[in-house]
Amino acid sequence: MNGPRYQIIDKSHLRMMVLKCALIFMAGLAGTAAIFWLIMHRQIGPTYGEGFRMLAELNRDILYKSLAIYGSTVLVTMVCIALITLLYSHRVAGPVYRLRQFAGCIGRGDVSGRVTLRQSDVVHQLAMEMNAMNATFRQTVTDVMKELDILKKEAGSLEVATDKAHWRTIRDAAEKISALIGRYRL
Repeated sequence: MNGPRYQIIDKSHLRMMVLKCALIFMAGLAGTAAIFWLIMHRQIGPTYGEGFRMLAELNRDILYKSLAIYGSTVLVTMVCIALITLLYSHRVAGPVYRLRQFAGCIGRGDVSGRVTLRQSDVVHQLAMEMNAMNATFRQTVTDVMKELDILKKEAGSLEVATDKAHWRTIRDAAEKISALIGRYRL
């Protein structure tokens, strides 16, 4: 492969997914810190004994509340990460399925179609390349069919009269067909 190399899946999609997950995690940490800051600024009490009792109660409250806050933060973060992963996987899985269907149509001999993907799909560039490949192949098949029609017409003319011009036309058409098909490795 001497031609230019193309990324099938743009590297920016992975970076954006990681960035969004990191932002969600940071937002969860900031929310947890804000809740702890609000809890910590309660007044302890007017006397030492009452303050000590309040600190013991606060210690227990902090443990339970931190477990609840941390658990809910982790749960929300995991759900958000799962949703982002699901959305990104659909940006890959759906288009790959459509590309597979398109390749199957070409394999069955139907070169009349095109594959269309959303501009934001991850493999949009690959779909464009496949459409260009299919268009080139379709044009080659059309050109071969035209040359075959010329050959059939000339063969019919040969039945009537034998002429060097007909043989030359047949030879030229056969060379064109060979050149058209010769572009493809079989």
